[in-house]
Amino acid sequence: MIDLLLFRKFQGGVTVKRKFLFFSMLLLISIIIACPRSFRAEADQNDLNSLLEERQIDCWVEGELFGDLVLGSRGTIQFIYLDAKLSKAISAEQGLASWVDDLNQYYGSSETRKKVLFIVNLEANKPWTVEEEKISVGGYHLTEKDVISSSWKNPFGTVDAGTSWQFAFVVPQDKVKPGTEIMVGYGDDLIKWKVPK
Repeated sequence: MIDLLLFRKFQGGVTVKRKFLFFSMLLLISIIIACPRSFRAEADQNDLNSLLEERQIDCWVEGELFGDLVLGSRGTIQFIYLDAKLSKAISAEQGLASWVDDLNQYYGSSETRKKVLFIVNLEANKPWTVEEEKISVGGYHLTEKDVISSSWKNPFGTVDAGTSWQFAFVVPQDKVKPGTEIMVGYGDDLIKWKVPK
C-alpha cells in the first residue's frame, strides 16, 4: 500500500511538472510574440515624432523673443504639413489629439488634388481677429476657398483669449516644393522652414 501511495505522489508530481512546463512555454511564446509588437510600436512612435519634427512649424504671433521665451504673444499657430508619409503614420497611431485624426481625413480628398495640405492648431492668448489672408505659406496668402475644413471649426473672425481652434487648408503645389526653404506664418510673423523631401 505504501508503494501505491508513493506511486500516486510521484505521478502527481509529474503532472504538476508537466503543467508548469506547459504554462512556462506558453508564457515564453507569448513574450516572443508580444515583444516585436511593442518594439514595432515604439519604432512607429519614433517615426511619427521624427516626421512631425520635420513637418511642424510653430509661429508665435505678435510675441517678443526673450531668450528661449516668447512674451506677450497674441497667440500661436501650429502648422503641420500633411503629406502621404505623415498621413499614414497618423492613421496607424493611437492616442493622438482627436483634432489630428479628424483633419487627417482630408488627405487625399478631392479638395487636395494638385495642392498641398496643412492642418493647423491656433491658440489665442489674447482676443484676436483672425484673418485668413494673413496666413502665408511660401508667399501665398490664403483665401476663403483654400480653407477646406467645416466652417464651424474655423477661427476666422474674432476669437476669445484662451480658446483653441483647428482647421485644414490647401495651397498650390508650386508654393511648397520639396527640399526648398519657404516662409510660413501669420502677418509679419514668418518662420523659415525647409520642406521635407
